[in-house]
Amino acid sequence: MIISCIKYILCFVGAFALMAFSVIYWFGSEANDAWWVIERFGGMEIISDKSITPDGADDIYMRSLVLKPPNTLIDYLESFEPCVEFNQNCMTRNSALISLQLNKEGQVRDNMNDYFERYKTDVKFYEGGCPIIYETTMIMKEVASLNGLSAKESKKIAREKIDKIKKDGGLFYSLVTPDCQHFFRQKPYFVRGYIGHLTFLMEAAEGRFSASWRFLGAMSSIKSTLVVPVK
Repeated sequence: MIISCIKYILCFVGAFALMAFSVIYWFGSEANDAWWVIERFGGMEIISDKSITPDGADDIYMRSLVLKPPNTLIDYLESFEPCVEFNQNCMTRNSALISLQLNKEGQVRDNMNDYFERYKTDVKFYEGGCPIIYETTMIMKEVASLNGLSAKESKKIAREKIDKIKKDGGLFYSLVTPDCQHFFRQKPYFVRGYIGHLTFLMEAAEGRFSASWRFLGAMSSIKSTLVVPVK
């Protein structure tokens, strides 16, 4: 009887250990799939760097990336009139208004296409020669455009977008450039905003139970960027 109990216990422990190993292996494999994102932006050193904080138009834009923005934040951002001048400051402020609309409504308005067409310009127009603000807002647009589609269609489109980002460095512009690498070190908060919203496109492409996008989204530096205002 005792021998039988020992056998059952050993079998249970062995099965549990095997299951635990399988889970750890699966999570490690999935998390490794997310490493291409981290490496693209210069590693954890840049992603975790909170020594530099946004101000001015940068602060306005970063606030617009917050998920489920409270009414006080909505009122603050909507108090800014659309900017008509064609310069970096206006682009950043207009991007904030578009991003806020996408966050609030989860759908793509017709006027948003005008924004994306207007700022399809020479990469040198963007600060530091790095169009990460444009690419971040475009990712938010792509995620919103998946709403209302079937799970199968949504997954297919999202996978195509992720594949394009991996191959070309972005949806329209490439962020895999020496200029962008330099810019990321100057303003790492933009990197966190980009990755934060990229995780939602990854979720649509890989499924709710994939660990790769969860691994990125669970990083405290990424999560805090999307949950609370930067200032």
